[in-house]
Amino acid sequence: MTATRPRAEIPPSPAAEPARDHVGRGRRTPFGPVRTLRGRATLAFTAVTTVLSGVLAVAVWVAVSQYLLVQRERTTLVQAADNAAQVQRALGTEGLTVPQLLAQLPRETGSVSLYVDDGEWVTTSLLIGRDDLPDGLADEVLAGTPARQRITVGDATVMAVGIPLVGLDEAYFEIFPLEELDNTYRVLGTVLTLSVAGLVPLLLPVGWWVTGPALRPLHRISSAAESIAAGDLTTRIDPRGDPSLVPIASSFNRTVAALEARVRTDARFAADVSHELRSPLTAMLGALELVETTAEDLPPEGSEALDMLRAELHRFERLVADLLEISRADAGNADLVVEEVRLAALVEEALSRRRLLGRGAERLSVTSEAAEVVIHADKRRLERVLGNLMDNADKHGGGLTAITVARGADTACVLVDDDGPGVPPGERERVFDRFARGAGGIRTRTEGAGLGLALVARHVHAMGGTVTVGESPSGGARFGVELPIRPVP
Repeated sequence: MTATRPRAEIPPSPAAEPARDHVGRGRRTPFGPVRTLRGRATLAFTAVTTVLSGVLAVAVWVAVSQYLLVQRERTTLVQAADNAAQVQRALGTEGLTVPQLLAQLPRETGSVSLYVDDGEWVTTSLLIGRDDLPDGLADEVLAGTPARQRITVGDATVMAVGIPLVGLDEAYFEIFPLEELDNTYRVLGTVLTLSVAGLVPLLLPVGWWVTGPALRPLHRISSAAESIAAGDLTTRIDPRGDPSLVPIASSFNRTVAALEARVRTDARFAADVSHELRSPLTAMLGALELVETTAEDLPPEGSEALDMLRAELHRFERLVADLLEISRADAGNADLVVEEVRLAALVEEALSRRRLLGRGAERLSVTSEAAEVVIHADKRRLERVLGNLMDNADKHGGGLTAITVARGADTACVLVDDDGPGVPPGERERVFDRFARGAGGIRTRTEGAGLGLALVARHVHAMGGTVTVGESPSGGARFGVELPIRPVP
């Protein structure tokens, strides 16, 4: 397979696009991206709970404040009525003046008593008198109707209660301070406000924790979709008895089953076609060998045509072999045979075969840590991977320049460098797609059906490894195959 293909000739590949968060991306908070489904659910939970808490706080404020106000009004009315009755009884007692009588009345701290008789007012305070009472309240009481009213005296709010007496234009008024009630209101309002405001930071982690189990089915669906995108068509969703998830899981599973059947059918068709092509291909190769025995008798034009026919038949043979191999893999024929492989020795053997064929003397570099490394892999597949990468460098990368065997912490790596124009960063994910062609000058003009690197990716992934492409030190392409190291038992 060639390295890349001009972007205009290849439709965008889903595997080449950057991985996206299955619930969207967005500005992150300490509890996840704001635009993710879980983030939005957490914010919605917090907002709704905050609103409900605010409504509850307002309801508590109204209920408690009204209750305290009613209780205070009842208390003031009862006390004022008792004092008025006591004044009424004591008015006929000789030897007591009205100021003396008012001074003897039981009153709470801060309250003031006022008495009026035929327009003459008497008060127990030097600060509060007739002018502080509203005219409407005084007139209503003097007309014979008990009344009460909240008024403001100076900077304080007080409760004025008036009780008419038996005599004409005679009444008793008492003014009660409401400072304690106002302080209670302020404390209650502060507590409720701080409770609602302090609830928000607590609701965010609670909402994040609560929405996790609720959205867990979506994570299962996302994981299943990722597995299918990676090629595992046997993945299914288990609704786990959740009635809300059953319709989604059933539809998803039916779709995947239909896709799997279609892929299997297409793969079997491709395998059958590739297999059927081998018979006429064998006949053509036999005929070519027969013609080659008389090639010396052919004119120059015939020899040139024979060379062209030979090249095309060998290319056709390689294409049929690649199609047959990749179609068998798509059909589910996993013939992975794992054995112990000494990686450096395998690479040296592959290069030796190339040198015997006169295909160059590439430089092999083996780090000291990788000299004796042993991996568990399919030797046949690994040889095919190395062969395809070397052929790709020869045909599409200006020639193979170097191979390096190195070892990481838990992996062994083979780096294959070529002398071509390299692979543009935007094409490096797509070079492993089937039938992809290179975007560089050499890669575009060279032969190849575009299956070699697809087979490389298929074989490497089957062995649990990864394959990447980057830039070599000389400016060409560097293909890296990384395989996990499993110690020899």
